[in-house]
Amino acid sequence: MASGKSIMGGLPPLKPGEKLPRLQTVIATSPENPAGDPNIRPQQAGEAAGKVIGGGLGVLLVTVCVLLLLGPVLWAPGWAGLRVARFLSGPWQPWLAGFAAFVAVAVLQTFLLIQRHPALRYPIVTLFSVLWVGGLWLEFNSPRHDWVTTAPTLQMPGPWSWALIISGSVVYAGIYLLALAPVGKSRWARRWQLLK
Repeated sequence: MASGKSIMGGLPPLKPGEKLPRLQTVIATSPENPAGDPNIRPQQAGEAAGKVIGGGLGVLLVTVCVLLLLGPVLWAPGWAGLRVARFLSGPWQPWLAGFAAFVAVAVLQTFLLIQRHPALRYPIVTLFSVLWVGGLWLEFNSPRHDWVTTAPTLQMPGPWSWALIISGSVVYAGIYLLALAPVGKSRWARRWQLLK
């Protein structure tokens, strides 16, 4: 200290009675930060990151739900269109016939799925779900074949396969009952009810 240098790493020497400077850990308050929290910006960054992650998970969940819904809905019309077009020849006849078959099956399928009466609604949705899940199981467990023209090999599921098929059918039936509930209440759907 005799040389006038400070032992505080280059800080000027303290005067008699002077205290060491303290680190400023409180910032001025504001409407955005009423408590004067110095970590307000990291908190905002964390909140923004949470929103981005949550939004991404939400988009992923919605995408999965859309795929789960569109898979069974498009399967029957798509298969019918491809099967009809496969057996025709010509420059445009297969496309026209395939599209006509796709539309016909899609209309029939929609007509059946929008039925609101319990006597029709639950059996149709259950059959729709069982055919989709059971068909997928048969496709995955059959030898390689042309799925458009050749049916999968019929085989009896085992206990675990039955449990998987039943669980998947229940899940799909629940998804479709929830998804079709607002559709069945629409004005155009009321006109196409078989049972009032």
